[in-house]
Formats: sequence, C-alpha cells, structure tokens
Amino acid sequence: MGNLIVSFQFDDVYSSIVFLILMGLFMINLIGCTLKILPGQLRKMKDSYYPQPKVDGENLHVKNMNGENFKNILERKRFKVTLTENGFKASKHRIGNIGSSITHLGIIIIVLGSFLSGIFAEEGFFNMVPGDVKSFPDYGFSLKLDDFYLDFKENGSVDQYNSVVTVTELGQDPYQKTLWVNNPLKVKSLNFYQTTYGWGSRLMIEDDEGKLIETKLLRNGESHFYQNEHLSIYLYGFFPNMTITQMGEPITMTEEKINPHYAVMLYEFGQHIGNYILEPGQPIDYGESIMYFEDSILYTGLTYRKDFGYFFVLAGSILMTLGIILSFYFYPKFIVMEDNSVKTVTRQNTWGFNYQVKRLVEDSIAKEE
Repeated sequence: MGNLIVSFQFDDVYSSIVFLILMGLFMINLIGCTLKILPGQLRKMKDSYYPQPKVDGENLHVKNMNGENFKNILERKRFKVTLTENGFKASKHRIGNIGSSITHLGIIIIVLGSFLSGIFAEEGFFNMVPGDVKSFPDYGFSLKLDDFYLDFKENGSVDQYNSVVTVTELGQDPYQKTLWVNNPLKVKSLNFYQTTYGWGSRLMIEDDEGKLIETKLLRNGESHFYQNEHLSIYLYGFFPNMTITQMGEPITMTEEKINPHYAVMLYEFGQHIGNYILEPGQPIDYGESIMYFEDSILYTGLTYRKDFGYFFVLAGSILMTLGIILSFYFYPKFIVMEDNSVKTVTRQNTWGFNYQVKRLVEDSIAKEE
C-alpha cells in the first residue's frame, strides 16, 4: 500500500498528477458549461425579452382593479414597465440571469489562483525557542522570539498558543508583535502563521566529579549520541502532567507543568539497555557519567508563506459570492397584464412572488377606492 500511495502521490495529494488531471477536467467542464449558457443569459437580459406565462398559470387579476394604479405601484417598486397593445409587461432583476455564470467565473479564478499558489508560492517552516533569531536577508528583516506561552481553559486544555516576537527591519526601529492561531503576522510580503508547538528538554551530561561535559536540547522523539560511553539517549517524550495508563504507558493529562516527567530510553552500540521514567533533575548513573534532564521549555512552530495566488483567490471568492447572491436573491421576475389577466413568471419561489403581487393588486384597488 505504501508503494501505491507514493506512486500515485497520495502522500502529497493536492500536488499529485491525479488531482491536477481531475482539476483540469473540472475546469474544462465548467468553462464549457459557462460558454454554452452565457449567450442565452445575455439574451434574457435585454429589455425586449419576456418569457411567455404558462397558459394554466394562476391569474391574479381581480374585479375592479385599476391597471394604471397597478402600473404606478410596480414602477415605485422598481419594476421596469413596457407598454403593450393590450396592457403592459414589467420586469425586475434581469441581472440575476447571469448569476450562475458569475459564480462559475469566480470558481475558475479561484482554481487558477490555487494553481499559481502551488507553483509560485514561497513557503517554509521553522521552530524557535525564546531568544532565537530567524533572519530573512532577502527581505531585509529578522524575527526574534521573546516569549512563547499557552493559554489554558478551566479544564486544563490548551485554549491558545501565543508567540511574542520582535521584528527588526533595516532602517526602522524594532517593534513587538504577538501572533496566535487565526491571527497571523505580516512583515513585508511574508505572512507568518502559528502552526504548532512542542517541548524542548535540556539534557545534561556530567562526569563522576560533577563536571558538565555535554548539553543538548532535545525534542520529543529525538536522541543524542554520547561518544564517551557509545551511548544513544533517546527522549521518548516529555509529559508535563504525567499519569500512567492501565497498560503502563505514560501520558500527559494537560500541557500544564504540574507533574513533569521524562520517558527515556538508552541504547549502547544500538542495543537497548534500559527504560527510565525521570523527574526533572533525577539522574541516570551509567559508567563514569551522570545524565539527567534539567528542565523543559516550550518552543513555537511558525510557518511563513508568500502567496502569489492570494489576490486571485480573493477576487474569485468575491465574484463567486456575488454570483450566488444574484442567483438566489436577485433572480428575474416578470409580470404580464393584458386583457383582464395578470400572470407572473419567475424561476424561483413562485408562491412567494405570487403572494407579493396579490398584495400589490390589493393596494391598487385600495388606492382607487
């Protein structure tokens, strides 16, 4: 299964050839549909076009109604009235005819913008602990992480992740910003997003006389090779608020440092020699060395992105929304009054439109009285 997943690029599905082919076919289909229906939609937008009411459609004409009053009411309601030999015709919201085509155009622009993003976008990811500096020389600025902290809910679960950074741009005074999930930071043309976090644990190795020999900051799942003892020290995980399951597995109840412990594995020449659950500062004596984890600090994971297709996607989204509004809220409405007959034509909400016209007919009688 793994070979199939890699062969069809399902491990990177939105850049896979299969996805691109499907999107290409979708685009061809959508463009073809739009070109097919657009001429008819443009024809229906002309003032000379009026659909023929159904022969068996409901007749809203009532006895003693005044056609002139009714026409004036329709004009005040912003219907466009065209006189005929036997009465008049009225229309409203002809622009709604092209709502679906505008929606299609918006989708096409969104997809094209997505393709541009996939091809030309600049994107990267990096981790930082407080005090680290990340430079972007091509853009003339740098970021320094001043602090990273978590906000907690009352039940101890994480509510928010916060990165406090100082931005230093060439020729300008440094300024401080805080970014969190759904509140990105934009510097020059780069957007920075809070995407992940983790714990960095400080491994300390001393000799039997207490002299510090080596130190290494490890993340969960990382190891450090200690040459003097041919020893690999693997940090299985740091658990800020540890408990042990019935199966004997360590887990953390919350990310608050209430009961911190480390799960550590040791390997000598590649052979497993022991598992340990340690508190901060609790040593492992091995040979002539003493190993322990002094403390753990939070690190932040930031993603940066320069998206060339952003404005295409934005424009396409606006067009798509406009098209949906035109299609569903500004759909065409027609009224034909001729020879004691008042009939309506609309493709949506026929009952509702007929009810509105009945009220207008009643208003025209009231005005006459």
